[in-house]
Amino acid sequence: MNVAYDHDLDKSEIVLDGRSVCIVDDDSLYRGHLAALIGQAHIRTSEAGDSAELVQVLEKEMPDCILLDYNLHAENGFRLHEQLKLRFPNLAPVVMLSADESQRTAIKAFRMGFYDFLPKRNLRLEEITTVIQKTIARHDGENAQRDEVSSLRKHAMFDDLTGMYCRSELDKKLAYVANSAKKLTKKYAVFSICLAEYRAIGTHFGIGNADEILRSFAGKIRSTIRTDDFCGRFDEDSFRYVMDRNVSEASILECQRRLTEKLTFSHHLKSVELQISPLIGVSISNEHDDLAEMMQSLAVEQEHQLDALRAQGGTNGWSVLPDGSVPASSGVAEAQERRKSVRMRTLKPAFIAIEEWSSKINCTVRNISDGGARIRLDQPLALPEFFLLKITGTGPLRRVRKCWHINNEIGVEFCDEQN
Repeated sequence: MNVAYDHDLDKSEIVLDGRSVCIVDDDSLYRGHLAALIGQAHIRTSEAGDSAELVQVLEKEMPDCILLDYNLHAENGFRLHEQLKLRFPNLAPVVMLSADESQRTAIKAFRMGFYDFLPKRNLRLEEITTVIQKTIARHDGENAQRDEVSSLRKHAMFDDLTGMYCRSELDKKLAYVANSAKKLTKKYAVFSICLAEYRAIGTHFGIGNADEILRSFAGKIRSTIRTDDFCGRFDEDSFRYVMDRNVSEASILECQRRLTEKLTFSHHLKSVELQISPLIGVSISNEHDDLAEMMQSLAVEQEHQLDALRAQGGTNGWSVLPDGSVPASSGVAEAQERRKSVRMRTLKPAFIAIEEWSSKINCTVRNISDGGARIRLDQPLALPEFFLLKITGTGPLRRVRKCWHINNEIGVEFCDEQN
């Protein structure tokens, strides 16, 4: 981005009264003369005879402008300027002073990043103050430009609707976390959080109302997650939350519990009350080869959750408030039986065994068929795709595959044959 500055216009807005200038010259008499001259314009001055004294001045207070002699006693002004830029990122603008009035020296000064060039002989107050005004005006303009660019870049990092990281920034941060975790051999977890009925709400109540609910949904996520983790909008109706510190079974379980509790709420739209609840999935790095496989696993799990949601007729209820009406169709297809075998209702105690965790998780089998079962956990819990299930009174442990997972409810497929 290129910005053209009208220095004559800009400098008129710069008031020198109370501004500060540091004069760097190895000739103490000349420094004193220049300080007295500049002081007539009510400019505060400080002095330095070499680089060591200059560093002390700058560390104490950064002036608005620095007048630096080209040829100090044992130091070169160009080299010193480069060293100062490395040491002080917010270095004040520097104007070169030189007894060498050749055009070659002046051009070199501009190429080396000096803001202006002043010959040391026969300097007049008006000439000095004009250069100082132009220098400060240009420096302030450049700072304003940098701030604007930084603001634009920062704004581009975030999604306008939800205020969370946008997809591109989320992908960058995910890649960074994955690379760091690989180098440090530590694990991290990625949660998928989906507002499943976003599209249906938009269809029946308007996109404005759908966006309002999504914005509220995102706000509840922000207020729930840990401050040292991050979350971003992954696509139209879902988010990815990354936990990369102190990742454990307990912390993942607690996070799922808090998210489920916080993101289950009622939202009123005129005469209709919408019951909102999330679809939450999780993938842990030590269960997958790389980030791509983790993200694919989350996508598959979310699709299974959506399929199960549609098969159940939807988990979010739309109820009519007094003197109101609700759309004739909820936008969710009625449940269709797509299983290969009939699933029988039951209520049997069972437990899940996961070798990596060396623990057993109690659950209840709600219904069962030859091909699989529907189980209910006591509380939300992240489970791998494959695990072992023991149903009371049905024989040994059976290997199962998780087909869908909605909050406490899990649908599994048997991977072995019952003996």
